[in-house]
Amino acid sequence: MPYRATKVSQDPLGYFMQQGKDGPRLRISDIILRINHSRKEVFAQLIRMATKSKWSHSALVYLVNDPLKGLENTFLVEARPEGVIMTSWRNEVMPFDEFTVGIKRPRLDWYRENPVEQSRRNPGDPEDTHAIDYLRHVRGMAMDQMHGLYDHKVVWELTSLYIERLARHRLSKIPQVAEAADKLAEFFKKWDMKSEPDAHVMHFICSGLVQYSFFAALRFRLLQDLKNAEKRESALHNLKNMQHVLYREDPDGVMSTYIQRILAGKLDLADAVPEDVQDLLNTALPVDFHNSPDLEWCYVVLNGSVWQIDTASADYVAQSEDEKAVLEMISPEQSPFEEPQTSADAEHAPTSSAVS
Repeated sequence: MPYRATKVSQDPLGYFMQQGKDGPRLRISDIILRINHSRKEVFAQLIRMATKSKWSHSALVYLVNDPLKGLENTFLVEARPEGVIMTSWRNEVMPFDEFTVGIKRPRLDWYRENPVEQSRRNPGDPEDTHAIDYLRHVRGMAMDQMHGLYDHKVVWELTSLYIERLARHRLSKIPQVAEAADKLAEFFKKWDMKSEPDAHVMHFICSGLVQYSFFAALRFRLLQDLKNAEKRESALHNLKNMQHVLYREDPDGVMSTYIQRILAGKLDLADAVPEDVQDLLNTALPVDFHNSPDLEWCYVVLNGSVWQIDTASADYVAQSEDEKAVLEMISPEQSPFEEPQTSADAEHAPTSSAVS
């Protein structure tokens, strides 16, 4: 999908504290992507290396500022090495030369509100938007993990898997390297299971927390709504569309299989979430959010300037070098799990530059 970028402010703090014509410029459960340019941030560098992505961190908008209610700041919930915490918007973007930020918003046109949700809609509330009850539930799920631990071992595992992938496809003459990386990844997984201090404490990297929260909130709401005759029709519709809250690739069809088994009566939604589904959620990456068609680009904060992102015609051309740099930032990135393209693949690849 082609985009255009318009510079709208050089004050990322003030701009997002103000109301736009359509309400708050940041909204509950918006997904924040961030680049940390500091070389001192070891985990950020590891995630970028492991995923071949510019993005190293993600967070979820928890509270939007509302001066009338005494809220002068906007807050995010995120997983960091010290655990799942709440932080302010200021900490996410300052200093401007150290952080680059992208803001994406869930596409929820597929979501069907039940009659109770519809009755609670308040046109006079600037926070009110389609599926607002669900979005509030998402941020609540993230906050419920406040005692969760940042999973350092997932970072090591991702790094070893990346090394393994490179070894298998680009260092095929040295199979021992790939085998060693494979064993290292398995070691970290077993170590994680043995060293779990509390079975009720979830472990996350930043993007895993965000992905888990969208899925868990929808699953919980479905469990409640399917029991209610008035809400059942909308609940079934949302269950059939559950894959839209999976913001990562699913090459093995794990999520679609899970949904079909529930719809066929072979699995109860109330049963424990299968391990393969949990793994799919917890290993989501910032690059997945970057690429997901179920998330729309809204803004980029680059070098202290705020750029608004909008869709454009297929023949749109950037109007400046600065805009070109922003558009390059949001162009699709290669998934770390994609097979590297061979010269033969490139020769037969489609020539269109548009990505849907």
